[in-house]
Amino acid sequence: MIIVDVILKYLKKLRRSKVIEVIIAIQVTILSIVVLAQVIFRYVLNQPLAWSEEIARFLLIWIVLLAAAVGVKRKSHFSVDILTKKFTERTNQLLSFAMDIFLFILIFDVMVINGMYLTKMTFRQISPALNIRVAYVYSAVLVGGILSCCYILDDLLSFIQKEIEKKRKDDRK
Repeated sequence: MIIVDVILKYLKKLRRSKVIEVIIAIQVTILSIVVLAQVIFRYVLNQPLAWSEEIARFLLIWIVLLAAAVGVKRKSHFSVDILTKKFTERTNQLLSFAMDIFLFILIFDVMVINGMYLTKMTFRQISPALNIRVAYVYSAVLVGGILSCCYILDDLLSFIQKEIEKKRKDDRK
């Protein structure tokens, strides 16, 4: 149980941290400036920037994947709650736990494992305009997947810990 407590301590710190949101805000600001600069250079100065489209695309990839992880953190993704309104609170908790397990497996498989593969496969590729490794861009899939899995793992371990504590209280009675 000590290991779970230590893991939960760090997962809770990660969940409370606003670093990812700040990074997303910085990226959105840079994206806006780059796109505005491209519009000005293309239509006002008649001298389009060669690198602006590529950096905008790369920033958008990172923004979307980090924001998806924040969506998992806040549990703000789209969901249908017609069925859950008909169940008891306990059944809803168990359904939420089962859904978190399913999401963890799915995200781990699709984003983490495939993100490692994608990053590895694109490591030698160099982007034409920015001359950076494409793997740095596609590692956003891996980072977003790891963050999402950490947030879901926090929910899973917290639920398990609460259930164990509840069981201990019931056994003492």
